[in-house]
Amino acid sequence: MTQRKSRLAIFFVTAGLVMVASLATAQQSRTKPQADIKVTYKSTMPGGMQSESTTMIKGTRERSEQRMGYGMDQVTITQCDLRRTIQVSDSARKYLITPMESSDSEGTATTAPARASASGPARRGGVITSVITSSDTGERKEMFGFTARHVKTSIRMESSPDACNPLNMHMEQDGWYIDLNFGLNCELGSGRPPVMGRPGSAGCLDRFHSRHIGTGRTGFPLIETTIGYDQNGREQYRMTKEVADLSRQPLDAALFDIPAGYTETSNSQDLYAMNQSEMIQQAMKGHQPAGNSNVEAGDMAQPSRPGAIRIGVVQLNNKTKTSLPMEELRGHLVGSLSNAGIEAVPLNAISLTEAQAEAKEKQCTYILLTDISSLKAASAGKKLGGLLGRATGVDTGNAGKSEAKLDFKMFATGSSSPKLSSSESGKEDGDEASLSAALEREAAAVVAAAQR
Repeated sequence: MTQRKSRLAIFFVTAGLVMVASLATAQQSRTKPQADIKVTYKSTMPGGMQSESTTMIKGTRERSEQRMGYGMDQVTITQCDLRRTIQVSDSARKYLITPMESSDSEGTATTAPARASASGPARRGGVITSVITSSDTGERKEMFGFTARHVKTSIRMESSPDACNPLNMHMEQDGWYIDLNFGLNCELGSGRPPVMGRPGSAGCLDRFHSRHIGTGRTGFPLIETTIGYDQNGREQYRMTKEVADLSRQPLDAALFDIPAGYTETSNSQDLYAMNQSEMIQQAMKGHQPAGNSNVEAGDMAQPSRPGAIRIGVVQLNNKTKTSLPMEELRGHLVGSLSNAGIEAVPLNAISLTEAQAEAKEKQCTYILLTDISSLKAASAGKKLGGLLGRATGVDTGNAGKSEAKLDFKMFATGSSSPKLSSSESGKEDGDEASLSAALEREAAAVVAAAQR
């Protein structure tokens, strides 16, 4: 389930960056305001998950709604007339305003003045550079009464070592686009993308540089596939969105403004605070195939990609006296491995002997066994608040330092001698943070060993 959460997070960050790149190209020409527009998209995301999103345009304002569930719903209002974006959380009844940055003649966007924070004045971060390369294939076809053009785009983003939000991202887009006559023109240029995902260090601000290569012009996408690659050029995820409905109809102006009764917040952690217990239950329910509640996640493993490294993750063995959410912990480990470009699947087995046959059937290169050998709690009476809080940037509130230690071994499928035998620990503010840190360090060590 945490793997699914990680993929959802990737989807939101990628979708936001792609949106900025598309708007920068689509809004190159000024046009007179036309009738209001409403577009509904159907999307297929990493892991085969399905979602629906809606984009509405009224004059110089746009509203985008991404309904994902699992506490990850997102509403963004772009107000070109006020040069700002507004992120809205209906569940928290809060909103976050991000001013649009203007760009200079060299395509450099500087950050807006930071809001005052309890942590003190803003720290100057690093530089995030994006290069957008686009080419028009020359192909044309009729779609929804428009003549669509076929454009391919490459987006590369890299950050300097001192960046608040480190990025090393390569995406490829292949889509069909049209021109719509509407008044939305924010002149984004190389402006900073809206704040998405987990923020960087408190009060830390990055600068953004951008340049566009090629004469290919995108515009409004009718169908678009985005592929993300890791640092070694291997495909990490693939998502496709396609217009299911496009209509011109009068839209309520209130949809494009701050909702009445909502409270402003200054950080995304507060904006996307959620009931973690409810979110976990919903996500786990959605993770099971209809009509078979006994099927484990590992049973749904797809064939491994040629040349890919796949690791079968056995359920963690809890050697402590503390009751822990073991499936959630394993999901966090699976998600950390997947984020590093490794194919990771849960195994139903609970021992190496049992795992060998299952791992072979599921085309696993390696088998990973992990013991939670010790957990020194921060204080008595505190519950493990949910590792998903860490994934979404939500502070679970556990106070004090606790320490978790993991012992783990990785075996090549069919071998009884470990390729890797090691330990990792985490010492953070709270039990869940300590376990999370230890699991992420384990994942890094496993990835390094698997790739050797």
